[in-house]
Amino acid sequence: MSGLLATAMGIAMLPLSAHFSLALAAENEASRGYDIPAGALDKALSHFAGEAGVVLSFEADQAKHLVTRGLKGNYTIQQGFELLLQGSKLQAVEVQAGRYTLKKSATNAVSSETVETLPEVKVTAKTDQAKSELMPAYAGGQVARGSRVGLLGNKEIIDTPFNITSYTSQLIEDQQAITAADVLANDPSVRTISYGLTNAAGAGDSFMIRGFPIQNGMLFDGIYGIAPNRTLPVETAERIEVLKGPSALLNGMAPYDSAGGAINMVPKRAGDKPLTRLTATYMSKGVFGGHLDIGRRFGEENEWGVRFNGVYRNGKTATDGQSIELGAATIGIDYRGNKLRASLDAGHQTMNNEAPQGAGGLGIADTIAIPRPPSATKQIAQDWEYAKTRSDYFLTKLEFDIHPDWTLYGALGEGNNRFQYLSTDIYVTDAQGNAQATVYYWPDYWNYKTVQAGLRGLFHTGEVKHQINLNASYLKQTHGFTAAYYGFTSFNTNIYDAASVDQPSLAGFSSNPPKTDSLQLPSVAFADTISFMDERVAVTLGVRHQTVKVITYDTSTGGGTTSYDKSALTPMLALLVKPMQNFSIYGNYIEGLSKGDTASPGTTNAGQVFAPFQTKQYEVGAKYDFGRFSTTLSLFQIEKPSGFSVINADLTRTYKVDGEQRNRGVELNVFGEVIPDVRLLGGVAYIDARQTHTEGGLNDGNYAPNVSKWQLNLGTEYDVRGLSGVTLTARMISSSAQYIDATNTYSIPGWTRWDVGGRYKTNSWGKPVTLRAGIENLFGHEYWVSGSGSWLYLGKPRLLNLSATIDF
Repeated sequence: MSGLLATAMGIAMLPLSAHFSLALAAENEASRGYDIPAGALDKALSHFAGEAGVVLSFEADQAKHLVTRGLKGNYTIQQGFELLLQGSKLQAVEVQAGRYTLKKSATNAVSSETVETLPEVKVTAKTDQAKSELMPAYAGGQVARGSRVGLLGNKEIIDTPFNITSYTSQLIEDQQAITAADVLANDPSVRTISYGLTNAAGAGDSFMIRGFPIQNGMLFDGIYGIAPNRTLPVETAERIEVLKGPSALLNGMAPYDSAGGAINMVPKRAGDKPLTRLTATYMSKGVFGGHLDIGRRFGEENEWGVRFNGVYRNGKTATDGQSIELGAATIGIDYRGNKLRASLDAGHQTMNNEAPQGAGGLGIADTIAIPRPPSATKQIAQDWEYAKTRSDYFLTKLEFDIHPDWTLYGALGEGNNRFQYLSTDIYVTDAQGNAQATVYYWPDYWNYKTVQAGLRGLFHTGEVKHQINLNASYLKQTHGFTAAYYGFTSFNTNIYDAASVDQPSLAGFSSNPPKTDSLQLPSVAFADTISFMDERVAVTLGVRHQTVKVITYDTSTGGGTTSYDKSALTPMLALLVKPMQNFSIYGNYIEGLSKGDTASPGTTNAGQVFAPFQTKQYEVGAKYDFGRFSTTLSLFQIEKPSGFSVINADLTRTYKVDGEQRNRGVELNVFGEVIPDVRLLGGVAYIDARQTHTEGGLNDGNYAPNVSKWQLNLGTEYDVRGLSGVTLTARMISSSAQYIDATNTYSIPGWTRWDVGGRYKTNSWGKPVTLRAGIENLFGHEYWVSGSGSWLYLGKPRLLNLSATIDF
């Protein structure tokens, strides 16, 4: 139905589009009046393009921190661009009717009277294969025009048969984002379950996408197993990309659950312009930090690049008794030749969290009413509790063009993560907040080794174009932990008035856990995108043959036993139709493959590893680009196997995987400049999550636990006219109520969070300087943000964030 509606919209818009094109061509020849104040060049350009009715795309770094004298008077579009760009060594080039991009000026001196412009470029096709180039930023600079789509390469949003969003480094800087959770607070399809930086002992940042959990890691430059497992400081990222829905064909099977989608971090690369940027940060109520970002290119044609990022922060958080220390250093080296492109990324990260809030949540007995949430600023954990993490990683990638249309590529990488937790699981036993705290010491490690190789290219059969990708990959995950130290002592406490007890002794406990299990994921994949009618119709077919091998080890002897070793085919079929260049309709069927559950402690089969979950998604949608403002409407259905605990006759529990959860939903995403100086980012998601196969059919048709029906995220930015360089921001995040149990007996109420902020950009001191201030959870609302099983998670406390950035 949505496909027919979108088609009807496209047919109805055709006459309007033709009329608009003719009017635009006439307007390009005429002059009109403008009154654009002096100030930041990127904002002035966006303002001008909006009033002129043209589309301007450029990399955020091209105009960042440059200033302009403004524009006042009557000018043609070309004259307006020339005056705004005076002294910037940039010029606006029309690449299509009404569409412009920024290029380096052919001369260093630019005047309004004599400008040496490049000849008009007639674009007949987009980049056929993503090599290493990022998509440029969209109007407003908060999101990119496209992102990486696994095997399909870098694709523009309008040309992608999936719902994708790519958040830029400009957004990360402007919103003072620290972790991926801060970035994904802009997305209505994503909910953060726990916050790794402040709340969680061991869970780190964990998310729900389309109502399914995504935990313990993300893709790094399109590769699983490289990024740190828990918390990743996004100051080191160029982009944070979100693909909604399962993606086994596109990205390969994740070593963790990824049924709802995939999150990819794109590392920073050195730009053509030398960069030395220093940022000082503050987070309430006493976390101070700094970020150094240096980029340089070398060689006769700037073919070699080096980008270094160093991050450090330390101090007391907004939660009483809690402190954090985080340090990270990353380096990216790249080479870009005519035929050969290569890169090497390496990073080290440590994080120490003192007095974390339990394991990120509080357990709730299934026989009591949901207690009111305790204050997120009040200490619940003991002073002696801690979570310590250390991560090291590297990734090297290579691309070689054996022909202008054919490229060989490969990647090799490794990620090492070590953790130590001395913490408590707090289990609430009554509505007054009385609870039992179970103490555990949990040394833990995860090691990943990954390699992949492939061939991508294109060819034509008559008027039909084929873009193919053949890929082989191998990922090995090795894991070790010590379960024997769980629950070695316990004590009574209260979540509203926590008890204080002495630290238990760790005498005789080893901090070097034995190897307990490993996961091996070899696969081979093939995809072909077939396009015709001048690429207005594209069909993508693909399949991945994935082998999953799980080995469990006897910790006393070190011997390994294969507990699972099978293969599966995960296919994909996608269709994209473009009735107009700025309007597309799409549909897809794709399957996902996720690591199976492990029976939890306390069940009769604790430690049992279940077979991987095979998830199925059906999706249709439509995308419309208004020039400086874009929308995506998606309708989806995802079916995923699920597990549950069965109460036996002797009142023991056994974990089984014999159920299914079906999520149906509608998403509307918006981004860009609605009018000059005003940007919107966010949208709304409706998710109808149901249990469709339960034990004995008892809960069939009930809502799935821990999923909100309605999720709304909407942020706005306003560049204050008359106050050059000043921007005000506001954002609302809201979720409706959600059940936390399969019988739909208990639920947590819906919640709304408001964030506000502002920034000021100036060049008054001879250097580009940006000052920022922001408040998260402005009204200090206390709420359960989400749940997971019988665990509930607290929302963020009120946080004040300040930062100052200077470019040298």
